[in-house]
Amino acid sequence: MHNCSWQSNERRCQVKFVPHLDPPDPQLHTFGMHVRRLREARGLTLEELADRSGMSFRGVVYIEHGRRNPSLTSLIKLARGLQTEPSTLLAVFDSDDWSGD
Repeated sequence: MHNCSWQSNERRCQVKFVPHLDPPDPQLHTFGMHVRRLREARGLTLEELADRSGMSFRGVVYIEHGRRNPSLTSLIKLARGLQTEPSTLLAVFDSDDWSGD
């Protein structure tokens, strides 16, 4: 949404951000919550995990919130930052309780 006005012969527009309101994909949400639990168990902040992983702060936030589908490269970077094996990140889906639907 744009709100534009003319001031001093210069056009100024303000863009209002409308957040994405759809719920995250259940698999991405489950994965993100798992990453968050692992991070918190290690006493790391989001900033520290981002730094240790070589990822952006925003990228880690989006993954933890289930808003980004991480690539294989991102999975490997997250595992390094958490000092764990990449398979540990995906282990959340090994349970028979996981439905994914």
